[in-house]
Parts: sequence; structure tokens; C-alpha cells
Amino acid sequence: MKNFIRKFCSVTLISGGNFFPNKMVMSAMFKFLFVLPYRFLLFLLFFLPFFPASGQSSFTVSGYVRDAQTQETLPGATIINKNEPQKGSITDANGFYQLTFPAGNHTVLVQYIGYQPFEKTINITAATSLNFLLSAQNKTIGEVEITGRRTNENVRSTQMGEVILPLEQIKTLPVLFGETDIIKTIQLLPGVKSGGEGNTGFYVRGGGSDQNLVLLNDAVVYNPGHLMNFFSVFNSDAIGKVTLLKGNMPARYGGRLSSVLDIATRNGNSDSLKATGGLGLIASRLTLEGPIVKNKASFLLSGRRTYIDQLAAPFLKNTEQGGVPYYFYDLNGGLTYEINFRNRLYLDGYYGRDVGEFSLQNASFKAQFDWGNTAASLRWNHIFNPKLFLNVSGLYTGYKFNFNSTFDTYTSKLVTGVKDKSTKIDLDWQPNARHTLQFGGIYTHHTLTPRAGQAQTEDGLDFSTDRVKEKFAHEAGVYLSEDWAISENLQVSAGLRASFFRQAGPFTLYNFETNGAVADSVVYAKGEKVKDFSMLEPRLSFRYAFSEKASVKAGFSQNAQYLHLVSNSFTSLPLDIWVPSSVLVPPQKATQIAGGYFRNFLDNNYEASAEIYYKSLQNQLEYRESYAPGPSNRDLEYEFVSGDGDAYGLELFVRKNFGAWQGWVGYTLSYANRKFPELNEGKAFPARFDRRHDASVVLSYTLNDRWKFGGSFVYATGQPLTIPVRRYVIEGIVTYQYGDRNGFRMESFHRLDLSATYEKPTVKKLKSSWTFAIYNVYARQNPFFYYIDSSGNPYDNSIKLQAKKVSIFPFPIPSVTWNFTF
Repeated sequence: MKNFIRKFCSVTLISGGNFFPNKMVMSAMFKFLFVLPYRFLLFLLFFLPFFPASGQSSFTVSGYVRDAQTQETLPGATIINKNEPQKGSITDANGFYQLTFPAGNHTVLVQYIGYQPFEKTINITAATSLNFLLSAQNKTIGEVEITGRRTNENVRSTQMGEVILPLEQIKTLPVLFGETDIIKTIQLLPGVKSGGEGNTGFYVRGGGSDQNLVLLNDAVVYNPGHLMNFFSVFNSDAIGKVTLLKGNMPARYGGRLSSVLDIATRNGNSDSLKATGGLGLIASRLTLEGPIVKNKASFLLSGRRTYIDQLAAPFLKNTEQGGVPYYFYDLNGGLTYEINFRNRLYLDGYYGRDVGEFSLQNASFKAQFDWGNTAASLRWNHIFNPKLFLNVSGLYTGYKFNFNSTFDTYTSKLVTGVKDKSTKIDLDWQPNARHTLQFGGIYTHHTLTPRAGQAQTEDGLDFSTDRVKEKFAHEAGVYLSEDWAISENLQVSAGLRASFFRQAGPFTLYNFETNGAVADSVVYAKGEKVKDFSMLEPRLSFRYAFSEKASVKAGFSQNAQYLHLVSNSFTSLPLDIWVPSSVLVPPQKATQIAGGYFRNFLDNNYEASAEIYYKSLQNQLEYRESYAPGPSNRDLEYEFVSGDGDAYGLELFVRKNFGAWQGWVGYTLSYANRKFPELNEGKAFPARFDRRHDASVVLSYTLNDRWKFGGSFVYATGQPLTIPVRRYVIEGIVTYQYGDRNGFRMESFHRLDLSATYEKPTVKKLKSSWTFAIYNVYARQNPFFYYIDSSGNPYDNSIKLQAKKVSIFPFPIPSVTWNFTF
């Protein structure tokens, strides 16, 4: 094992360049990543043989579940031994499963939403490999109802707060401007709060938006929003699986405190060439996929672009603005190669950009801006044997924001961004029927540009941030977790993650005078250690099943987060400023405990759950009270203050996955508070995303093989804001007095959306459909932001201030989209 890791690290060092900058760091990382966990693993291996196993000879069956027509693997499919229906397996992100059977004859049931169930009787005499092919179901009500039997995985597993969303269900929901959006769908789930009207920002269980780990094929996505965050960067035509983990995340995930949104793209059709796309009101999309070598290698290429700039230009041509050219585009690509049954290669990439400019007609003000994400992943899957599975990944992530402006004689340029290079190793091992182990590690080299800018005038006055440089850091983590079925009723999942973070030079630590002048400084050379952090992050959960249809679960987890985003309420641009933990900024930490009752009804057609949670948060970040954005030579970290917080709540969820009627009802009662010694006079205050009540109803109805209807209703308590309560004139200067921090509540939010989809008859291999939707059916004027209106005379103290709301979508918004496949 050590020799394998050394060889792999050597290859990484040659090909990755700055993955490991020097031998000292590489040696430290090697010891941290592999020596200590290796010793711990040896301890487990010594005791595992003494754990109880099945009472008779058992053998492991493993393989892939695929689409019968396209040969594409199906992640999230269920495989059940009908002789022992309480036991089952779910395919992983690559469509791979493994399941242990006692020797003898068994009937296997394989199921996947949207596909016909498949049964096969097999005789187990030894460990074997077995693939399953599933056929897509016909769209008749009777056949939909037949698939109403499924494994009760939500009851039997130890995982809590996990929701897997079928893409077909997501595509039936009504959305803004007809654009299917994954993130807006998860905002309808209990425990998940939206960032505002039409916004893709989301907050989970009292955590900030930066505390969500958003993954696309294992690569981190730092800004998942397009068009000022009204659309997400995920093109639904390219997506294969969406999984949300709201808490007690498994040990293999790290670096965030609140949730994991794990998204995997499709592999591409390995059987025949296929095109899928759609034409909407503001955007069009096209996906091409097909075999490179039939049933062996395939490709997928998917693109999307808006044409808002083209539609708006004729109407704004002669206005003061002269036009607002703004558009976004994104591109997904993937290659899949099955070398043989034991080895598969995946290469996936994403590139997306928002591009815009603004110009007054007299050219007194001009601005150009662009931002976007880049992600790439190269993965190798290897099956050593039916019990041991390896995944090795090389990952790249980039996010960058550029803003250039000219105002009279003043020009400015602002750049912020993140760039990551990572190496990741994961192994899954099932030594016997009662034990499943997962272990591995990840190393990431971070390059962050929190804020770099140039600002100057024609007469030579320069405000450039020449002292603010790129920041560098190393982050590593190793984990080991085990699922142990102690008995048929009791199952335990335990994990331990060890994380390490190093702030590295070049870096200059300044000490400032009270007037902002530099008093002295400490200079760190390139690659030199500035500050180290480490933390053990235990995870523990258990499930006790009263029957095959009911169970209780409880969990405990601790997490650390070493990268931070502090939102600036003064700007409406997606200026995501990420900063690393450092001598100035400590890591964020969270401890969460949760418990729940899970129950299935009516032959597993309905699933229900009630979960409670409490989360304690440390080292949360906010800007100091007197901070105002603008050019500065001070590192942004000097503008932060640190505090603590807590969050707790109740989540109720009922979902129906099969039949003519499908959908869910969710409700959340929650509290999220913060306490900073330097803010709000040290008193606790509600977090910006604190909302007492959230409720959602999501339904779809299949009328026949041509018509399908969808609808959603949401209600939420208003978000808290900080607003001025008084205004004075002191020596001719207007001065505002603000109330308690986040002491004002916006109006409650509620909205009804409806949609209808018509499937046209197939004509010469062309399948198409029309989707008609109405966003905000009853024209609710939900608040987007508030402004302060005043009346009276400030000079005699008779002035009165009133907060007035502005609604961005105060009327019904119809949309129509044509989707096609051929």
C-alpha cells in the first residue's frame, strides 16, 4: 500500500507541478494522510475477523446496473434479495453495486425510478460478477403503478437528512422562465431555505451559503449561480444524479459545515448517437451523446446559452442605457471508457461564464464584468475483487470574477477568485456481510485571490491594492468509516475524519496603527509555513428498526471548514470573496446532533420522516460594523470579526414516489442565531437566513401518456434585516441611527407555480414535448428588497422613516419550452 501511494504521489508531483511544493510538505502530508490512518486501519483489521458474520457460507455478487438501450450506468438503482427483503444495496455514482448472499437460490429484484423492475433467479455458489439491464417504462398509469414497490432504504440505512431527487421528477416542476433548475428544486425541501425571490442561493439548517459543499463529479463548485443567481450553473440535460445531505454527512465528505449537494453528470449513450435539447423564452440548450467504441467508450457534450442580450437590445437601443448586453453560457463534456470489467476511466469537464456590460448613453460611465466556474475531473475506477473497490481522482476547480469600470477620469479593475488542484483516493471494502468499510484521503492545493484591484485617475492618483497578493494554502483530509449491522434491527455507522490545513507564503503580516498606517510587518517566503491547523472530525450514527417499515435514527458529527466567504450586503454583484484560514482568521467549526423517526406506508409507496437537530457553530465571520467596501491596501481579513452561533429545528417530510400522483409535503420550524462580541453591542441576533416557518407542497399528476401536470406552493416567514430607525442632521451632515441588528422582518413569502407538459407523438425518431408554466400564479408581491422612505423635516426632528418593499416579480410570468430528442 505504501509503495502504491509513493508511486502515485510521484506521478502527481511530476504532472501536477505545484501540488506538493517541496519535500518537507510532501513528507508531512504523507505521514498525516497515510501513516497514522494505516496504523488505525491495522487495528481494525485485527479485530474485524472476530466480529460476527453470517451463520452460513456467503458470497458477494457485484456488477453494474445499466440502461438497456443506452448502456449508461444508473446511479441510485436498488438491488434486493427477495428471500431477505430487509437486505439490499444501492448502486454508487458509477452505477456499481455489491451485495452478499448466502449460498443457494435467490430471486433478485432490481428497481430504478422511471424504469421497469427486473427480476432474476440466480444460484449462488461462489463470488461472481453480474450486470443488470433495465428498460425505460412506458408512460401509462398502470405501468407507473407497477413500479410502486421499492426497497425501504430510507428506513433501513443509518443516514439521516439524505434526499435523492430523480431528474424526471425535477423536470416536471414549474420554474422561472421555463428553465429547469436543480437548486430551486432542493429549496422546496424541509431544512433548506432560499436566498430570496427567484434566487439560487440556499441555506441549510442555520448555516451560511458558503457552508454548503457543492460538488460536480467530485470537483467543488464555488459559485453555483448564473444571471445574478437567478439560475444555477447545472444544465439538467447533462445531469444524472442529484443527492442532498443536510447533516451528519459521511466521513468521506469534508471542508464544509452544513450540507453536501453531490451532483454527477451522465456518462453518455454508448449504444447509439442521440441529440437532446430545448428552446425556451430566454435560453436554448443542446446535448449530443453517443458511442466512440460501441458499448465500450462514449462521449457527452452539452451546451446552453441565454439570448437576453439579443432580445433586450431592440427595446433599449435608444434609451439612456443604450442597451444592457448580458448573457450566460455553460458547457459540459464527458468521456467514458470501459477498459474491462475491472477498470473504467471517466473524464468530465465544465466551463461556464456570465458576461455583461453597462454603458450610459453619454459614456460617462462604462463597466464590463464577467465571472464563472471551471471544473475538471479525471477518475479511475478499479475493482480488485467483488469486495474491494478503488476510485482515484485528479480534480481541478476554478472560479474567477472580473469587473472593469470607467467613470469620467476614474478607472478601476477588480479581480477575485479561487483555484484548486486536488488528488483523491477512495476505497470501499466489504469484508463480510455485516461490515462495510470506506477509507481514503484527499489533498488540495488552494490559490485564492480574495481581492486584487487597480484604481487610478488621469492625473496619476493611484489607489491600487499593491499589497494584497494571492494567498496559498494546503488542505488535506483522511477518513475511515464503517457500517456495522450488529443485528437485523440495529445498525451503526461510525467514522473519523482527520483534517489538516496550512497557510503558506509568500505572505506579509502587517501591524497597523490606529490611523491605518503600517507599524511593522513580518515577511514569509514562498512556500514557508505561516500557520497550521488540524482537527479530528468524528461521525457517529445508528438506526434501530422496529420493523421493515419503521425505524428511529440518531447521529452526531463534528466538522471543520478552512475556506470562508463573507457576504457584502452593499453590492448586488456575485462578488464571492473567498479567504483562507490564517493567522488572522480561525477555521469555522460545527457540532451537530440529530434524531428522527422514519416510516413507510402502503407497500413503500409513501415515505415519511420527522427529524430534529441542534447545531453549535464556532468562529463565524461577519464584516465589522464600520466596514465600507472600496479600494484598500489592507488584507480583507482585517475587516472581519468572529463570533459564535447556534441553530435548531424540526423537519417534517412526506413523499410519494410512484403512481399517477407524485410529490411531497415538507415543513420546517427553525431558529438560527448569532452572537458577536463586536456586533450589536454583544447581544445575540437572528442570522440573515433565520426564518421561523417554511412549508412547501410539490405535486405532479400523470393524466395519460400525453399530458402531465405539476405544481408547487411555498410559504416562508420573512427574512430579518437591519434598517435605520432614525435620521438626524448634525452640523449639516445627514446621519442614520440603526436599530438592532436584523431586528426588522420582511413580509412573509408565498407563491404558487403551475405547469403542464404535453408529449407529442413520435415522428421519424423525433420525440418532442411542450411545457407550459406560470410562475407566481396569483400575482403575490413578494419582497425582493426594502428601501427607506422618509417624511417630515429632519431639522425639527419631525421626520418619520418607513421601510417600503420592492417586488421583482409582482405579476404572473408565463413561459413555454419546446424539448426534443432524436
